[in-house]
Amino acid sequence: MAATPEGLIATVVALDASPANVLRAMRGEIVDARIAYPEVLHVEIKDSDGELWWLATQDAEWSPSDPADLVGRSVDDVGIDGETGELRCKLSDGSMLDVRPAAQEAEDDPPNWELITPGGVVLEFGPGVRWQIGSADGRQSSRA
Repeated sequence: MAATPEGLIATVVALDASPANVLRAMRGEIVDARIAYPEVLHVEIKDSDGELWWLATQDAEWSPSDPADLVGRSVDDVGIDGETGELRCKLSDGSMLDVRPAAQEAEDDPPNWELITPGGVVLEFGPGVRWQIGSADGRQSSRA
């Protein structure tokens, strides 16, 4: 089986999957953003290869408060505050998508937010200042 450029890109992300590198690679147009039950934000980002990235909050607040304001804008840069875990996405119009983790209330709190890459790498943040990187293929959801 011959290697395809898409396969090579996914492999590179999977082999170099530090939180900073995964976040650095998340760029593209926000094609969908919506609030799901129970009060979680779902954002889909299409990268320059046409592949989808999925960002979801669980135990966090976000702004802007209306997800419809995000659709059509592009993610140009992503940063995270190492102490608070606040995820800050700079958008193409100069605005920001901010995801602020809620305070940890119990040891079994769900992650504050998670990101799934087109290559199947899952990056979770929280509760507390905790990172987890794994594969979307055989992972057990933290939401169960």
